[in-house]
Amino acid sequence: MAEETPHRTNWPGKVVVTLRAGGVFFALANVICVALLVWAYLSVKLEPKTLAVTGSARKAIVSDRIAWFCTVAARDENLVKAYDTINASAAKVKKFLVDNGIPESDITLSAVTTNRRFHQEVLPGTGGASSNPQEHVAPTVVTTDKVDMYTLTQAVSVASSDMKRVPEVARSVTSLIKDGVEVDSSAPSYLYTKLSELKIDMLAEATKDATTRAGQIVSNANGRLGKLVEARMGVMQINPKGVTSTSAEGNNDTTSYEKEIIAVVSTRFEVR
Repeated sequence: MAEETPHRTNWPGKVVVTLRAGGVFFALANVICVALLVWAYLSVKLEPKTLAVTGSARKAIVSDRIAWFCTVAARDENLVKAYDTINASAAKVKKFLVDNGIPESDITLSAVTTNRRFHQEVLPGTGGASSNPQEHVAPTVVTTDKVDMYTLTQAVSVASSDMKRVPEVARSVTSLIKDGVEVDSSAPSYLYTKLSELKIDMLAEATKDATTRAGQIVSNANGRLGKLVEARMGVMQINPKGVTSTSAEGNNDTTSYEKEIIAVVSTRFEVR
């Protein structure tokens, strides 16, 4: 009988291969880690340093356009009579404006608006004398299709560049009340129509102010101011003269002839 040769397992060879593969893996991992560290260091080191500064500009302006309107009303149970009355009243208002120096070309009459007040009837309740209080029904108010009163309104508006005459007329037009004219005068609105052109100059002024501030900050820190990398203009604040209120949406005053406009710009500069 032939003698069996015992089975030999080549474990040392497998261990050597495994260790070599593991060494390559760890070496590659070390290279990747070092590369990531170097990349992170260079990103932080070479990333441009910036400084955010807010600049502002302020300018006094005066309104160059004025808008004003008044409302004429007439009331009557008869629609035709109410219409005749409001036509006569609007004509008196227009004549008053022209007589006081307002050009007819600056005057606009709106369409007549008609409101109706319908007659209401009260239906009596029932069951008041019933022995069962739960059967009681309160009186009911019913609106019918009969018109008790017609109210007609019409707006007379003025758009002008005469900043002195229009406010005087707005204050005195209610004197027509003594002549039977039902007129209600609004407050004039003072407007500035060159805002789009002014925005460009205000942006330049605010950016210049931001540059000056940034230069002072960097100079105090022994640094050097680089180029402007970002500039964003905020909302305009237009207030009456001497008022400094602000809002997120921006103020746009129309109540005063003399105004003050404030522009704000947010900038970012490179620092070296």
